[in-house]
Amino acid sequence: MFGDASKIVLALPRMRRRPVLGVGAGLAGAAALGLAACGAGEQSSAPAGQAGQSSARDTSRPAQAASLRLSWIKNVEFAGFFVALDKGYYRDEGINLTISGSAQNLNEVQAVSTKADLIGLSGSTTLLKARAQGIPTKAFGALFQKGPGCFIWLGKSGITGIKDFKGKKLGGLQTSRPSVEAILIMNGLKAEDLSFVPIGFDVSPLLTGQVDILAGIVTNQVVVLEQQGHKVGYAPYSDLGFVSYWNTPFVLDDTLKSKQDLLVAWLRASARGWSDALKNPDATARLVVEKYGEGLDLSNQMIEMKRELPFIQTDFTKQKGLFWMERSVWQQAHDALLNRTKELEKPVSLDDVMTLDILQKVGKIG
Repeated sequence: MFGDASKIVLALPRMRRRPVLGVGAGLAGAAALGLAACGAGEQSSAPAGQAGQSSARDTSRPAQAASLRLSWIKNVEFAGFFVALDKGYYRDEGINLTISGSAQNLNEVQAVSTKADLIGLSGSTTLLKARAQGIPTKAFGALFQKGPGCFIWLGKSGITGIKDFKGKKLGGLQTSRPSVEAILIMNGLKAEDLSFVPIGFDVSPLLTGQVDILAGIVTNQVVVLEQQGHKVGYAPYSDLGFVSYWNTPFVLDDTLKSKQDLLVAWLRASARGWSDALKNPDATARLVVEKYGEGLDLSNQMIEMKRELPFIQTDFTKQKGLFWMERSVWQQAHDALLNRTKELEKPVSLDDVMTLDILQKVGKIG
């Protein structure tokens, strides 16, 4: 997989981007986790207000209903939102929030574009392709400052990096092939230097020797393999020249215009939740496993939570605040889709895809 670039948007059938995070689980396990949407209400009171954060809301006004559609199942990838929910941060902002996992027949872009949900989480490449299809969605923040997509290989293979890929068999989703080949070319290889093997999400093809290299996720398949006792090597796509945002909150253009105050309040509460989550990764993982997720393995989720930290909290976010993003990163993702993978037929205006307006109103948190 190539980060979120392998995901299919509104006009095409949904393709799952990751397997369930339990050790050794495959696609059947993912189906068993109940991916259909299910809401979660506020659970507990928030602590006293802090500098730069809103105080308790005016309770004379009714709370505004809002819904968030995740890009995957309810797990620690979205931990900060569950922390904000659990601590009452959304309630403090006057928001009655429900959170739904991605569903097989309703992905995040579909959910927002059909107004089934107000806010969705996706990635910069998916949103660029959606906009190119005429879907009027726009990102107003970025949680993961770089996508966790990567190439994975077993330590015993003798591979030490992408320079050793020539003549090897590389497994990934068929839909990810243009992106995978683009990365190879960006790093001095040719598509014909490797054999591309279309596979699903399970790690079995790597373990059985069907493939030598797996296109996967740092916080997913790498963790699964390590928990099984395998020594693995991996190369993040972001280290190989492809930069993109991951789990970017987005809404329809009309929502951005008509509900700006609500989006500012939602992002402020979400940033508070993530700030808390990043400071307490083990306790946060336990909260998600015991209260919000289904069928999750605690040790797996604790590892994933810690692996997420460098993708979410960077020198840039320490300076600007959580969820901040740069236009230049969007430009890099756009140019890769246009010039490398050819998944954009023509340029897309970045002003139509992303905005910093909400972030500027929230200020620095985290």
